[in-house]
Amino acid sequence: MASEKMRNRIIMAIIFIPIFIILIKLGRWPFFLLITAISLTGLFEFYHLTGNSRIKPLLPLGMVASVVLLLSIFYGHGTFWPSSIIVASILTSFLWQMGRKDPGLAIANCGVTILGLLYVVGLLGYLISLRQLKPDHIGESLVLSVWFITWIGDSGAFAIGRPWGRHKLFPRISPNKTIEGAIGGVLSAMLASLIACFALRAIFKSDPFPISHALPLGFALGIIGILGDLSESLLKRSVELKDSGGKVPGHGGILDTFDSLLFTAPIMYYYAIFIMKL
Repeated sequence: MASEKMRNRIIMAIIFIPIFIILIKLGRWPFFLLITAISLTGLFEFYHLTGNSRIKPLLPLGMVASVVLLLSIFYGHGTFWPSSIIVASILTSFLWQMGRKDPGLAIANCGVTILGLLYVVGLLGYLISLRQLKPDHIGESLVLSVWFITWIGDSGAFAIGRPWGRHKLFPRISPNKTIEGAIGGVLSAMLASLIACFALRAIFKSDPFPISHALPLGFALGIIGILGDLSESLLKRSVELKDSGGKVPGHGGILDTFDSLLFTAPIMYYYAIFIMKL
């Protein structure tokens, strides 16, 4: 089973990595459409994951608000419009609930709707903000870096944890994750950070981030990636599901594929803003 899952991961990587790289390099609308497609699919999975016979997330509101939120991030008008869209979504969700027959579920319905918007779409939106940092090649290289570091960290944790994992990391939340796998994931992320720094330096003739930052940045992203993975496992554990979906062979659903990136993308963005002063 583990070897089959790893084989599926490799096949999906061969298929999709070139597509992702091309869309990241193109930036602007092609990259925006990529993130929007991932966000809407991830949000649909989140609502399917958290909804049941009683709790009914407001799917139409979430989908419309997601597109408008991502557009406001894309056009880069500071924090006013994204904040306004979130406020409007909260107000609309309450108005929507007033028209429903069971007011006892209003908190659950509104809470799940807004949490999905913030958790899936709000966090993925940082990739758009990161890609639009100037100069253009820096934004491009930082998106490539965080994606590569996160992906290698996840793959390293899986590759090392499966055969050699003996000590459970957080069995109450994720029984298959081990301390050995987590260490392997963090070390893999640190190595990936060094590789990304030297590779992108050779491609763009400038540092995407200073070489002296490569290991600390890889370490931080490796740790944060594990927290992102555990957070999604917590969601699945709360509703007693194994995968968020079955759309990506070797991974599960879109949320299973991008759960770590949901957390590492904001960290890379704030690193760029506050440490690199972009």
